[in-house]
Amino acid sequence: MAMMRRRHNREIVVSTNGKILYEVIIAVAPEVREDYLTWLAPHMDAMLAFDGFHSADWFFNTEDENEITCHYRLRDMTAMNAYLAGPAQEMRADGVKRFGDKIKAMRRILLVQNRSGT
Repeated sequence: MAMMRRRHNREIVVSTNGKILYEVIIAVAPEVREDYLTWLAPHMDAMLAFDGFHSADWFFNTEDENEITCHYRLRDMTAMNAYLAGPAQEMRADGVKRFGDKIKAMRRILLVQNRSGT
C-alpha cells in the first residue's frame, strides 16, 4: 500500500508497509542542556507508549555537544500517521512549554530499506 505526498511541488510515493525511523534533531541552548536531558528520558518513554513505536535511542553529536538526535523506530507509516494526527502536537508542545526558544527541533520520517550487520 502507498500514499502520495507533495514535497517541493513534487509528488512522492511513501510506502505504508515498511518500518519507519522517525528522527528528531534538537539544538539545545547550553544553559538548559542538563534540564533538557533530565526531561528527555521520560519524554521518550511516553513516546514508546504510543501504538506502533517499538524502540528509541538518543545520540550526542561528537562535534556539537548541544545537538541531540533522537531515533524512534515504528512498525509502519500507519503508526506514524496515527501519531502525527493525534498526540504529536501535544508531545511537541510540552517541550516548547518547558524550554521555549531554548530548543529548536528538526524532524524527518525515514522509510527503512535495508539493514545489514547486527
